[in-house]
Amino acid sequence: MIADSYIFSIHQFILCFLVLFFLYFAWCDLKDKTIINPSRVNTSFYLIFFVAMTIGLYFNFLNEWGVYSIILSFGFALLTALSIYAPKYAASFFVFLLISRPWEFYKNELMNSMLRDAFVLALLSLLAHRIIKRKFYFQWNLTSTLVFFYGAWTFLTLFAAGFPPMRMFMFNEVFVKNIIVYFLIVNVVEYDECTKPIKTALFLGVTEKALVSAYKVFILKQLGDGASENRMTGIGMIENANDIAAILIIAIPFSLGIFNTIKNFVIRYFFYSLIFVFYIYLIWQAQSRGAILGIGSLLVCLYWLKAKNKKIASFIVILGLIGSIGAMTTLKRSSEDTESSTQNRMIFWKAGINMAVRNPLFGVGYEGYIPNLLRYANGNVGTDGTKMTIHSTWLLALAETGFVGFFLYMGIWISGIYSAWKIKYQHPEFILALVSYGVAITFLSHTYMLYPWILLSVTIAAGKFSIDSKNEIKEKLNA
Repeated sequence: MIADSYIFSIHQFILCFLVLFFLYFAWCDLKDKTIINPSRVNTSFYLIFFVAMTIGLYFNFLNEWGVYSIILSFGFALLTALSIYAPKYAASFFVFLLISRPWEFYKNELMNSMLRDAFVLALLSLLAHRIIKRKFYFQWNLTSTLVFFYGAWTFLTLFAAGFPPMRMFMFNEVFVKNIIVYFLIVNVVEYDECTKPIKTALFLGVTEKALVSAYKVFILKQLGDGASENRMTGIGMIENANDIAAILIIAIPFSLGIFNTIKNFVIRYFFYSLIFVFYIYLIWQAQSRGAILGIGSLLVCLYWLKAKNKKIASFIVILGLIGSIGAMTTLKRSSEDTESSTQNRMIFWKAGINMAVRNPLFGVGYEGYIPNLLRYANGNVGTDGTKMTIHSTWLLALAETGFVGFFLYMGIWISGIYSAWKIKYQHPEFILALVSYGVAITFLSHTYMLYPWILLSVTIAAGKFSIDSKNEIKEKLNA
């Protein structure tokens, strides 16, 4: 059964764009001969094999899902075949499924196992291509070391907390996927162009969520209730207005990378403007103060990158940040709502710091903030009750994993920002996304959500291919 026909239609619509982008990238691979070695096997053999596999998979999916899923079946068949063709498409397809989560609105046994199947396919594709190309290595760097030790340390916090069953379950179901995504993406990116399908999957996955939220706002006239009254909300795991607003910010800079290849100036900036206005309006409807600050940070960072006089630009950046803070005063939320939200956040932050100070080594353990909130807030949890999280990505890492885990987690982000900084002129979307999203999640608990891990992993992977020469940068920008 389809829970919501509109969501299903939007998913198929976005899936078509994903297939078109991937087919274009695959055509570029064939043209540039970056994947296929014509000296070993004729290119026509690959094409025949690819078409035959797609047709076979298509009829298999169609038989499982029915005639009303023709587009869905065809899209999944093509994406599965492309996943075998190159591991970068397999990892990108896996990323898209992680964000889109079609099993939430399309209940089917095959769909329920699709995420697991996509991961196995991505892993086998990576291993097979490494064996075929005789590249018997595993990409490792300083950030990988930080990620590994942060994951191990987070597991140790469960040990210190006595291995609570529910927390162990959440660790395996949520946190382990973050680590898997990081190492998968870092290893499938072997050259600069490999990041394109991953960035596209991330952008389109977020866009799908944006279109669903737009449907709720424009068509259903459906906004949040209670504390979220008159605020746009999402669906599924990101129904909260603040969460969906922060995630939508990621799509704005990545649209630069996707549409930057359009040579026609008018058409390119038409798409830029359309996407920017659409996302800004939705974020404004969410009435999230953190997201508004994130948008301000994105704009001033973009201006700083393009400015020739960095001293003047730095001064204007400060003014822009002040303006962003001023923009929050124009939100439609009542003064009682914003004042109560601010007071509650201060209570949550103080409780989180108290947890780390009193448990400096392991904190209160993974997923331990909420069970310990009442105790470390000294009985005062504000008006939101005892089931609220800390509302800060950085402080959540500090409270739950102690100072060691906090420094490891911050080291991962610093490494990501350093990688983005190295390629800020080649690919400005990475530094723009990290800065704007990083500002927004300062007021949200996204420590263990997939979005920052996907963003960090593709940024660190892309940072391996920075252009060191300023002359090369100028030539690339003027090309």
